[in-house]
Amino acid sequence: MPAKTSYHHGDLARAALDAAFELVRAGGAEAVSMREVAAKVGVAHRALYRPFGGREGLLNAVAARGYEILADRLEAAIGEGGEVRRGFVAAYARFALEEPGLYGLVMDRDRKQIAATPALKAASDRVIALSLQALAGGARGAEGRDRVIAIWSLLHGAVALYRSGLIRASGTEPLVDYLVALSEGAPFSAGK
Repeated sequence: MPAKTSYHHGDLARAALDAAFELVRAGGAEAVSMREVAAKVGVAHRALYRPFGGREGLLNAVAARGYEILADRLEAAIGEGGEVRRGFVAAYARFALEEPGLYGLVMDRDRKQIAATPALKAASDRVIALSLQALAGGARGAEGRDRVIAIWSLLHGAVALYRSGLIRASGTEPLVDYLVALSEGAPFSAGK
């Protein structure tokens, strides 16, 4: 265990968040314990309860960072011009496939956790706004929301099926092409 370290103000929270973030990226939420994070930053595990309240508070902070990363990727992809839906679908799929631990944590946060954590709510709202922009197809209100939910559900389910081996593709790009086609209502083979 590293030597005990003295932190000032937000430095401990930032260091703990960075350590937990790396643990999630490497092994998912299951890899995070307060003792493991404390060992990585060189403090007693009790010191982490003040800034985060506990493990779920720490995971919510990591999820907020994950949502921000996803939002940044989505924003960059749909801002590049060209096909907005394809950009969104590609960025979403790449995030899910390249960051499985982080993606799993982000998508596992429930409404209560999101609503109770201001940074998580703000980051989640940003992803939702980008989803509406890219996927609603000009529809507003309930119709636009329903389109987004349908496409997002399809993407989330297809990514889960791909990760479990039930959908096969020869790489990320064929999978992205498949997901774009599915999101446009035209299923076809993901292979080749």
